[in-house]
Amino acid sequence: MESLVQWEYQGRAPIGGVLLVTPMHLLVFVTVADKKNFSRAAEALSLTQPAISQQIHSLEEYYGSKLFERTSKRVELTRSGETLLPYAKRILELSAAAKGAVDDLSGRVTGRMTIGATLTIGEYILPQLLAEYTKLYPEVEVEMMIANTEEIGEMALDHRLDAALVEGRFAHKTLTLTPFLEDEMLLIAPGDHPLAAKGSITVADLARESFVLREAGSGTRVVAEEVLRSLGVQPTKMYAFGSTQAIKEAVEAGMGLTILSKWCIRKEESFGTLKRLLVPGFTFSRPLWVMERPGQFQTRAVAEFTSLVHSYAYPTA
Repeated sequence: MESLVQWEYQGRAPIGGVLLVTPMHLLVFVTVADKKNFSRAAEALSLTQPAISQQIHSLEEYYGSKLFERTSKRVELTRSGETLLPYAKRILELSAAAKGAVDDLSGRVTGRMTIGATLTIGEYILPQLLAEYTKLYPEVEVEMMIANTEEIGEMALDHRLDAALVEGRFAHKTLTLTPFLEDEMLLIAPGDHPLAAKGSITVADLARESFVLREAGSGTRVVAEEVLRSLGVQPTKMYAFGSTQAIKEAVEAGMGLTILSKWCIRKEESFGTLKRLLVPGFTFSRPLWVMERPGQFQTRAVAEFTSLVHSYAYPTA
Protein backbone atom coordinates (compact mmCIF):
# COMPACT_ATOMS: atom_id res chain seq x y z
CA MET A 1 0.00 0.00 0.00
CA GLU A 2 2.93 2.40 0.56
CA SER A 3 3.54 2.75 -3.18
CA LEU A 4 -0.10 3.74 -3.64
CA VAL A 5 0.18 6.44 -0.99
CA GLN A 6 3.16 7.95 -2.79
CA TRP A 7 1.25 8.15 -6.10
CA GLU A 8 -0.68 11.40 -6.48
CA TYR A 9 -3.67 10.75 -8.70
CA GLN A 10 -4.34 13.67 -11.06
CA GLY A 11 -7.29 12.42 -13.13
CA ARG A 12 -9.51 9.52 -14.02
CA ALA A 13 -8.20 6.08 -14.92
CA PRO A 14 -10.39 4.85 -17.77
CA ILE A 15 -9.84 1.50 -19.47
CA GLY A 16 -12.06 0.88 -22.46
CA GLY A 17 -14.07 3.96 -21.48
CA VAL A 18 -14.86 2.58 -18.00
CA LEU A 19 -13.75 4.42 -14.88
CA LEU A 20 -11.91 2.08 -12.51
CA VAL A 21 -11.85 2.27 -8.72
CA THR A 22 -8.37 1.60 -7.36
CA PRO A 23 -7.26 0.84 -3.79
CA MET A 24 -5.94 4.40 -3.68
CA HIS A 25 -9.43 5.81 -4.26
CA LEU A 26 -10.73 3.72 -1.37
CA LEU A 27 -7.80 4.60 0.90
CA VAL A 28 -8.52 8.29 0.35
CA PHE A 29 -12.22 7.73 1.01
CA VAL A 30 -11.60 5.83 4.26
CA THR A 31 -9.07 8.43 5.44
CA VAL A 32 -11.44 11.36 4.77
CA ALA A 33 -14.20 9.46 6.60
CA ASP A 34 -11.86 8.96 9.56
CA LYS A 35 -10.42 12.50 9.67
CA LYS A 36 -13.70 14.24 8.74
CA ASN A 37 -11.57 16.84 7.00
CA PHE A 38 -9.98 16.97 3.54
CA SER A 39 -6.89 18.88 4.69
CA ARG A 40 -6.11 16.44 7.52
CA ALA A 41 -6.66 13.50 5.17
CA ALA A 42 -4.26 15.06 2.65
CA GLU A 43 -1.66 15.52 5.39
CA ALA A 44 -2.08 11.93 6.62
CA LEU A 45 -1.57 10.54 3.09
CA SER A 46 1.13 13.02 2.01
CA LEU A 47 -1.06 14.25 -0.85
CA THR A 48 -2.35 17.67 -1.85
CA GLN A 49 -5.89 18.68 -1.01
CA PRO A 50 -6.85 19.00 -4.73
CA ALA A 51 -5.68 15.42 -5.26
CA ILE A 52 -7.89 14.26 -2.36
CA SER A 53 -10.87 16.16 -3.77
CA GLN A 54 -10.30 14.64 -7.23
CA GLN A 55 -10.20 11.11 -5.84
CA ILE A 56 -13.47 11.62 -3.94
CA HIS A 57 -15.07 13.20 -7.00
CA SER A 58 -14.06 10.19 -9.10
CA LEU A 59 -15.54 7.78 -6.54
CA GLU A 60 -18.80 9.73 -6.42
CA GLU A 61 -18.93 9.70 -10.21
CA TYR A 62 -18.27 5.95 -10.29
CA TYR A 63 -20.97 5.10 -7.73
CA GLY A 64 -23.34 7.77 -9.02
CA SER A 65 -23.98 9.03 -5.51
CA LYS A 66 -22.73 11.72 -3.17
CA LEU A 67 -20.52 10.21 -0.45
CA PHE A 68 -19.88 13.23 1.79
CA GLU A 69 -21.79 16.27 3.00
CA ARG A 70 -19.30 19.13 3.13
CA THR A 71 -19.45 22.12 5.51
CA SER A 72 -16.93 24.86 6.23
CA LYS A 73 -15.58 22.98 9.27
CA ARG A 74 -15.90 19.26 8.54
CA VAL A 75 -17.26 16.58 6.25
CA GLU A 76 -19.77 13.90 7.19
CA LEU A 77 -20.68 10.67 5.43
CA THR A 78 -23.95 10.53 3.55
CA ARG A 79 -26.07 7.40 3.74
CA SER A 80 -24.32 6.16 0.58
CA GLY A 81 -20.95 6.88 2.18
CA GLU A 82 -21.89 4.97 5.32
CA THR A 83 -22.93 2.01 3.17
CA LEU A 84 -19.67 2.05 1.22
CA LEU A 85 -17.34 2.47 4.21
CA PRO A 86 -17.25 -1.14 5.56
CA TYR A 87 -16.81 -2.52 2.04
CA ALA A 88 -13.97 -0.09 1.34
CA LYS A 89 -12.19 -1.13 4.54
CA ARG A 90 -12.59 -4.79 3.69
CA ILE A 91 -11.24 -4.28 0.16
CA LEU A 92 -8.19 -2.45 1.53
CA GLU A 93 -7.61 -5.23 4.04
CA LEU A 94 -7.80 -7.86 1.29
CA SER A 95 -5.49 -5.82 -0.94
CA ALA A 96 -2.87 -5.65 1.82
CA ALA A 97 -3.35 -9.36 2.54
CA ALA A 98 -2.84 -10.22 -1.14
CA LYS A 99 0.40 -8.26 -1.28
CA GLY A 100 1.58 -9.92 1.94
CA ALA A 101 0.76 -13.37 0.58
CA VAL A 102 2.77 -12.73 -2.59
CA ASP A 103 5.68 -11.37 -0.54
CA ASP A 104 5.55 -14.46 1.66
CA LEU A 105 6.16 -16.66 -1.37
CA SER A 106 9.48 -14.95 -1.93
CA GLY A 107 10.49 -15.51 1.70
CA ARG A 108 10.83 -11.77 2.30
CA VAL A 109 9.24 -10.04 5.27
CA THR A 110 8.12 -6.70 3.88
CA GLY A 111 5.13 -4.38 3.80
CA ARG A 112 3.47 -1.95 6.12
CA MET A 113 2.12 -2.68 9.60
CA THR A 114 0.01 -0.51 11.90
CA ILE A 115 0.29 -1.38 15.59
CA GLY A 116 -2.08 -0.06 18.23
CA ALA A 117 -0.93 0.15 21.86
CA THR A 118 -2.17 1.63 25.10
CA LEU A 119 -0.06 4.31 26.78
CA THR A 120 2.04 2.27 29.20
CA ILE A 121 2.83 -0.33 26.55
CA GLY A 122 3.28 2.18 23.74
CA GLU A 123 5.55 4.52 25.66
CA TYR A 124 7.59 2.16 27.84
CA ILE A 125 7.50 -1.40 26.42
CA LEU A 126 6.79 -1.30 22.68
CA PRO A 127 9.84 0.82 21.75
CA GLN A 128 12.13 -1.97 23.01
CA LEU A 129 10.15 -4.56 21.05
CA LEU A 130 10.19 -2.52 17.87
CA ALA A 131 13.93 -1.90 18.12
CA GLU A 132 14.43 -5.67 18.11
CA TYR A 133 11.80 -6.24 15.41
CA THR A 134 13.23 -3.67 12.98
CA LYS A 135 16.69 -5.22 13.35
CA LEU A 136 15.23 -8.57 12.31
CA TYR A 137 12.93 -7.21 9.58
CA PRO A 138 14.28 -3.88 8.32
CA GLU A 139 12.07 -3.85 5.21
CA VAL A 140 8.84 -3.58 7.20
CA GLU A 141 7.41 -0.08 7.58
CA VAL A 142 5.84 0.32 11.04
CA GLU A 143 3.27 2.88 12.17
CA MET A 144 2.26 3.07 15.83
CA MET A 145 -1.05 4.36 17.21
CA ILE A 146 -1.21 5.11 20.95
CA ALA A 147 -4.55 5.51 22.76
CA ASN A 148 -6.43 4.08 25.73
CA THR A 149 -7.82 0.54 25.76
CA GLU A 150 -11.32 1.54 24.70
CA GLU A 151 -10.02 3.54 21.72
CA ILE A 152 -7.60 0.79 20.63
CA GLY A 153 -10.44 -1.73 20.79
CA GLU A 154 -12.59 0.48 18.55
CA MET A 155 -9.71 0.83 16.07
CA ALA A 156 -9.28 -2.96 16.00
CA LEU A 157 -13.00 -3.44 15.35
CA ASP A 158 -12.79 -0.82 12.61
CA HIS A 159 -10.00 -2.75 10.79
CA ARG A 160 -7.55 0.13 11.31
CA LEU A 161 -4.91 -1.98 13.09
CA ASP A 162 -2.84 -5.00 12.09
CA ALA A 163 -1.86 -5.78 15.69
CA ALA A 164 -2.83 -4.40 19.10
CA LEU A 165 -1.35 -4.54 22.62
CA VAL A 166 -3.52 -3.37 25.51
CA GLU A 167 -3.51 -3.06 29.29
CA GLY A 168 -7.21 -3.41 29.99
CA ARG A 169 -9.91 -5.83 28.95
CA PHE A 170 -12.09 -4.87 26.01
CA ALA A 171 -15.09 -7.16 25.83
CA HIS A 172 -16.30 -7.90 22.32
CA LYS A 173 -17.30 -11.20 20.73
CA THR A 174 -15.10 -10.67 17.65
CA LEU A 175 -11.90 -9.92 19.60
CA THR A 176 -9.70 -12.21 21.69
CA LEU A 177 -7.20 -11.27 24.39
CA THR A 178 -4.05 -13.35 25.04
CA PRO A 179 -1.68 -12.42 27.89
CA PHE A 180 1.94 -11.78 26.93
CA LEU A 181 3.48 -10.12 30.00
CA GLU A 182 2.76 -9.78 33.72
CA ASP A 183 2.89 -6.19 34.98
CA GLU A 184 3.17 -5.02 38.59
CA MET A 185 1.19 -1.95 39.66
CA LEU A 186 2.87 0.35 42.18
CA LEU A 187 1.63 2.87 44.73
CA ILE A 188 3.75 5.96 44.04
CA ALA A 189 4.47 9.18 45.96
CA PRO A 190 6.62 12.26 45.37
CA GLY A 191 10.22 11.72 46.48
CA ASP A 192 9.86 14.34 49.23
CA HIS A 193 6.48 13.13 50.52
CA PRO A 194 6.47 12.20 54.26
CA LEU A 195 5.23 8.68 53.41
CA ALA A 196 8.19 8.17 51.05
CA ALA A 197 10.56 8.28 54.01
CA LYS A 198 8.87 5.31 55.66
CA GLY A 199 10.09 1.78 55.04
CA SER A 200 6.48 0.63 54.84
CA ILE A 201 3.08 2.19 55.33
CA THR A 202 -0.38 1.15 56.46
CA VAL A 203 -3.73 1.60 54.80
CA ALA A 204 -4.55 4.19 57.47
CA ASP A 205 -1.64 6.32 56.17
CA LEU A 206 -3.50 6.68 52.86
CA ALA A 207 -6.82 7.82 54.35
CA ARG A 208 -6.29 11.55 53.78
CA GLU A 209 -4.43 11.40 50.46
CA SER A 210 -5.47 12.65 47.04
CA PHE A 211 -4.81 10.54 43.94
CA VAL A 212 -3.86 11.41 40.38
CA LEU A 213 -5.10 8.74 37.94
CA ARG A 214 -5.65 8.10 34.23
CA GLU A 215 -8.86 9.08 32.48
CA ALA A 216 -12.00 6.94 32.14
CA GLY A 217 -11.61 4.32 29.38
CA SER A 218 -8.00 3.61 30.34
CA GLY A 219 -7.00 0.10 31.39
CA THR A 220 -4.62 1.60 33.96
CA ARG A 221 -7.51 3.59 35.46
CA VAL A 222 -9.62 0.44 35.84
CA VAL A 223 -6.78 -1.39 37.59
CA ALA A 224 -5.97 1.60 39.81
CA GLU A 225 -9.58 1.71 41.00
CA GLU A 226 -9.40 -2.03 41.74
CA VAL A 227 -6.25 -1.43 43.81
CA LEU A 228 -7.93 1.32 45.84
CA ARG A 229 -10.99 -0.86 46.44
CA SER A 230 -8.86 -3.80 47.55
CA LEU A 231 -7.03 -1.52 49.99
CA GLY A 232 -10.31 -0.03 51.21
CA VAL A 233 -9.07 3.49 50.40
CA GLN A 234 -11.44 6.29 49.44
CA PRO A 235 -9.32 9.23 48.14
CA THR A 236 -10.16 12.69 49.48
CA LYS A 237 -9.77 14.00 45.92
CA MET A 238 -9.18 12.37 42.57
CA TYR A 239 -7.66 14.04 39.51
CA ALA A 240 -7.74 12.53 36.00
CA PHE A 241 -5.10 13.00 33.30
CA GLY A 242 -4.94 11.53 29.79
CA SER A 243 -1.16 11.12 29.83
CA THR A 244 1.16 9.05 32.01
CA GLN A 245 3.83 11.73 31.77
CA ALA A 246 1.35 14.38 32.95
CA ILE A 247 0.45 12.18 35.92
CA LYS A 248 4.10 11.82 36.91
CA GLU A 249 4.64 15.58 36.62
CA ALA A 250 1.55 16.24 38.75
CA VAL A 251 2.68 13.78 41.44
CA GLU A 252 6.19 15.25 41.49
CA ALA A 253 4.56 18.67 41.95
CA GLY A 254 2.70 17.40 45.03
CA MET A 255 -0.86 17.05 43.72
CA GLY A 256 -1.22 13.60 45.26
CA LEU A 257 -0.24 9.94 45.01
CA THR A 258 -0.77 7.69 42.00
CA ILE A 259 -0.92 4.05 40.92
CA LEU A 260 1.09 3.21 37.80
CA SER A 261 2.92 0.34 36.16
CA LYS A 262 6.45 -0.39 37.33
CA TRP A 263 7.57 0.25 33.74
CA CYS A 264 6.61 3.91 33.96
CA ILE A 265 8.80 5.17 36.78
CA ARG A 266 12.25 3.64 36.28
CA LYS A 267 13.94 6.95 35.45
CA GLU A 268 12.14 8.91 38.15
CA GLU A 269 13.01 6.28 40.77
CA SER A 270 16.67 6.46 39.79
CA PHE A 271 16.60 10.26 40.24
CA GLY A 272 14.60 10.03 43.48
CA THR A 273 11.76 12.27 42.28
CA LEU A 274 9.21 9.46 42.64
CA LYS A 275 9.21 6.62 45.16
CA ARG A 276 7.15 3.48 45.53
CA LEU A 277 5.19 2.97 48.74
CA LEU A 278 5.14 -0.49 50.28
CA VAL A 279 2.10 -1.86 52.08
CA PRO A 280 3.17 -5.11 53.85
CA GLY A 281 1.40 -8.16 52.49
CA PHE A 282 0.01 -6.31 49.52
CA THR A 283 1.01 -6.64 45.85
CA PHE A 284 -1.05 -6.09 42.73
CA SER A 285 -0.28 -7.31 39.23
CA ARG A 286 -2.15 -7.46 35.95
CA PRO A 287 -1.62 -9.16 32.59
CA LEU A 288 -0.85 -7.19 29.45
CA TRP A 289 -2.71 -8.48 26.41
CA VAL A 290 -2.34 -9.11 22.70
CA MET A 291 -5.69 -8.19 21.12
CA GLU A 292 -6.59 -10.09 17.94
CA ARG A 293 -9.46 -10.72 15.55
CA PRO A 294 -9.82 -14.52 15.06
CA GLY A 295 -9.83 -15.43 11.40
CA GLN A 296 -8.27 -12.17 10.26
CA PHE A 297 -5.57 -12.74 7.64
CA GLN A 298 -2.08 -11.98 8.94
CA THR A 299 0.79 -11.04 6.69
CA ARG A 300 4.10 -12.62 7.59
CA ALA A 301 5.23 -9.23 8.95
CA VAL A 302 2.33 -9.22 11.44
CA ALA A 303 2.76 -12.91 12.31
CA GLU A 304 6.46 -12.39 13.05
CA PHE A 305 5.67 -9.37 15.22
CA THR A 306 3.08 -11.29 17.24
CA SER A 307 5.52 -14.17 17.66
CA LEU A 308 8.20 -11.79 18.92
CA VAL A 309 5.78 -10.24 21.43
CA HIS A 310 5.14 -13.66 22.99
CA SER A 311 8.79 -14.81 22.97
CA TYR A 312 10.66 -11.58 23.74
CA ALA A 313 12.92 -11.56 26.81
CA TYR A 314 11.58 -8.42 28.46
CA PRO A 315 14.20 -6.67 30.62
CA THR A 316 13.56 -6.53 34.36
CA ALA A 317 11.82 -3.26 35.18
